[in-house]
Amino acid sequence: MNMASVPYKGLCAEYYNLIRHTAPEDALQCYLRYAKEACGPILEPMCGTGRFLIPLLEHGYSVAGFDYSRNMLDICRRKSKEKGLTTTLLEASFETFSLSEMYKLIFIPSGSFCHLITSEQVSRALKLISDRLMPGGKFVFEIETLKAVREPQGVWKGSWVNKPDGSKIVVHVLTQFDKISHIETGLFRYELWENNAISQTEVEDFTVRHYDPIEIEQLIEQHNLKVVGKWKPYSMSNADDNDACILYECNK
Repeated sequence: MNMASVPYKGLCAEYYNLIRHTAPEDALQCYLRYAKEACGPILEPMCGTGRFLIPLLEHGYSVAGFDYSRNMLDICRRKSKEKGLTTTLLEASFETFSLSEMYKLIFIPSGSFCHLITSEQVSRALKLISDRLMPGGKFVFEIETLKAVREPQGVWKGSWVNKPDGSKIVVHVLTQFDKISHIETGLFRYELWENNAISQTEVEDFTVRHYDPIEIEQLIEQHNLKVVGKWKPYSMSNADDNDACILYECNK
């Protein structure tokens, strides 16, 4: 996947922020525990609208973030400013991230890591993460396994969210899963409904790479990282290969 194919346009970013305005409490508490243990600077790649980054800032942690989507970052910056918070937010991908700082914790929640599709993209990401981890630092991230493939495939589905001004953002999605590449592609159409008329339309395609756990674990080891925990999100009990989602805790 070329990351340019997932820019999160305006309606998409707005829809995402409305349905995921805040992080789930159990997930947030999980990452707050890791932040407390880190005792040092934190980086959140693919930070999106800041639903994890901003609460960590509010708790007094030093957190920087980057994301490829300008629209998502604009929302993150606006929300940070409204709360009187300051941090470093960069519009960047793993290929273009340029800060040389080192971090005690790098985390990617909610399966965002799975938007890295090719082995080359994954390797670049893991190399950057390994290079930027301080001694004793941790990398924590979540993946979706093959058990998380959405069913049924090939059927249009829809939902909407109400905006504060009374308008609606309506989303239609059609998904298709490739059993060979383990890549799931979703075709999304976003519509802004105002006064019973469609005033704006956007289309985007999103791709997600589902993993066999042994596959991601081999990639982790190839980049000077070691799995020290393999958890069910967010109970922190031991995960197994039949879980739809797995939280990995790694160090150097």
